[in-house]
Amino acid sequence: MNVAILFNADDPAVKGWYGGSVMELILATNVLQGTDRRMRVSIGDVCTFSAVSNSSTRRHSRLVLLCRAVYQPKELDLLIRERLEATHGKARVFCWVFQNMTAQIAKELHSKLAPHRAYLGAMDVDYSNQHHLMFFRNFLMETYRLRGKHCSVFYEMGENEDPDLAIREIFERHGFTVDYEDMGARRTLFDSYDTIEHFKRVEDFKRVFAGFEGLSADTVSTLALALEELHPKLFEALASAARTLERAETGEDLAQAALSGRRLLEKTADYLFPPQKARCRGRKVDDAAYKNRLWAYIEQTITEVGPSNPALLSELGKEADRLVDLFNKGLHRSLSRERVEAAFRDLALWLTKVIEFSPAHARRQYLAYEEDVARFIQGVVRKRGGSR
Repeated sequence: MNVAILFNADDPAVKGWYGGSVMELILATNVLQGTDRRMRVSIGDVCTFSAVSNSSTRRHSRLVLLCRAVYQPKELDLLIRERLEATHGKARVFCWVFQNMTAQIAKELHSKLAPHRAYLGAMDVDYSNQHHLMFFRNFLMETYRLRGKHCSVFYEMGENEDPDLAIREIFERHGFTVDYEDMGARRTLFDSYDTIEHFKRVEDFKRVFAGFEGLSADTVSTLALALEELHPKLFEALASAARTLERAETGEDLAQAALSGRRLLEKTADYLFPPQKARCRGRKVDDAAYKNRLWAYIEQTITEVGPSNPALLSELGKEADRLVDLFNKGLHRSLSRERVEAAFRDLALWLTKVIEFSPAHARRQYLAYEEDVARFIQGVVRKRGGSR
């Protein structure tokens, strides 16, 4: 789940460079260092003050109402209500939002932070909620990737000439190793995957898939994190399958869900190993040979990450073949609901293994945004051409 950790930035205990003070408080708990969970972190003020006009005669009451709508958990409520409500319309609230945090990690952090007077509590964040999307995602800056004692500090689109060494020193003082990672065009003006409609698809996928036998909300959340970086458009096929399965009544409905599964595998192959005219290790890897391209990506990644691992290559490759065959059978309405759901469960587990084996190889920081970048450049060129 996504979890917001909240602080009163105007409290004298953190006033001044409250960003640094809050970082020190969170890292000093040693909770994050003890988990192997992959998480991305967004940081910033919850900008409720700027969302209400200064000219309004009822500005304070409107701010209070807005704050109550914003700080509304869905599943995880660890808010310290008395402290939080005292900030409504009066004090600045600062937050760290962790994407793909478990409830257990959130509770451990909460228990360590609760004694501090500036801490306001924690809550889960649902990006399919318009207030949560605006204030806890689109208004914040995505800043770090964490896994245990490793931190990657994000920078945008190749710009890393002057990294903040003070931030690095704080992380290192708390036991982290630090590197820097280009986050690509995500969260820039080229990112069009920031809408309610997109995140409703993400939530539908997570909700339905988490109900399949052998999967859990935490497992599906990890896959969602990885797929977002591979290509957010994959959620269109996943959500389509999830929604179709949820309301399926006939064999035709199940066949339609199976078609979404096959499309997902085809799109995954397109993003991991784009079609090529030249053969790869003697195999065709053109547009039609998407099974071969899945094998090619797995083999290439295993080879580059470390010593050759034929057993892992065989395991992941043969599972890809099995899933392709299974979804093709589903197109002919020969599978029961249980078998179709099991196929999607196995697909989710396989995707997680393939991507998590080497997230750095799977990430496509610019792929999802190429069309938006191209349109922007074309627009600039046309504008300059017309001004001459």
